[in-house]
Amino acid sequence: MKKTFASLRELYYYFVEIFSFLFSLATCYLPETRETPTERADILIIPGFFSGPVYYKKLTRKLEQAGFKPKVLKIPPIFLNTTNIIRSLDSQLKNLPDKYVFLTHNTGGLLCLLLPDTSRRKVSALITLGTPFRGTSLFRFLGPKELRWKSPLLEKMFNTFLFMDRFQPLSPWKEIFFLPKSSSEFGQGRDLWFDVVGNFNIVRVEENLRSITDYLQKNHPPKHSSEPGSKADKNPVVRTEKPLKAKKKAQATKAKKPIRKKKIQPVRKKRM
Repeated sequence: MKKTFASLRELYYYFVEIFSFLFSLATCYLPETRETPTERADILIIPGFFSGPVYYKKLTRKLEQAGFKPKVLKIPPIFLNTTNIIRSLDSQLKNLPDKYVFLTHNTGGLLCLLLPDTSRRKVSALITLGTPFRGTSLFRFLGPKELRWKSPLLEKMFNTFLFMDRFQPLSPWKEIFFLPKSSSEFGQGRDLWFDVVGNFNIVRVEENLRSITDYLQKNHPPKHSSEPGSKADKNPVVRTEKPLKAKKKAQATKAKKPIRKKKIQPVRKKRM
């Protein structure tokens, strides 16, 4: 019975993954309706191949509810070489005043790897979602050759991930589009797995979004989480009325005290 249920669940996520891919493809060129200024953000999202800012709407909404300020960076959803994309990302990142948590989806993680040092210094933590670390056979006939399966460039740059601050790879249990599956495994005991099929499902399925949010809150809490009244403040300060009542009582006691009249000393008349 358990095996049957597991098989049906897996089949369900296969269909959801195909629908998610079509939705991502259909909306990849739609602009974002409401943007967070990059300087005010604390999480920068680098989109994956075939995906635009609209596709990450559920993810950004979930992060905002948790108290984060996410920002989806602007890159073309479909590209044939990485040179112009890296330049575009570098121009958005190199002049930023602070370090940020980078949340990267599939090929977005590889683009982050290829960034020059000026932009890589802005990474306070790198979290990859379904990134094919050794490339993907999907780009054998389509997409940039630098990101193909066992690309010489990726083989050369692979260990650069280890020099990223607080690097954490998160991957789907089964892959459909960004094959081979082994490319999504970074190894060295670093990988964490989503119990969901599909790369595009990672950033759309509710249980995945909850897992991502919980991980971020635990390991990279929002910068403004200590501010009173913020959404991410798990232990808000409860203001009681006791100090106010005590103050009023002190004032009332002070008011009840009788006012002492000053004694006027009689003036003696001098005898002439």
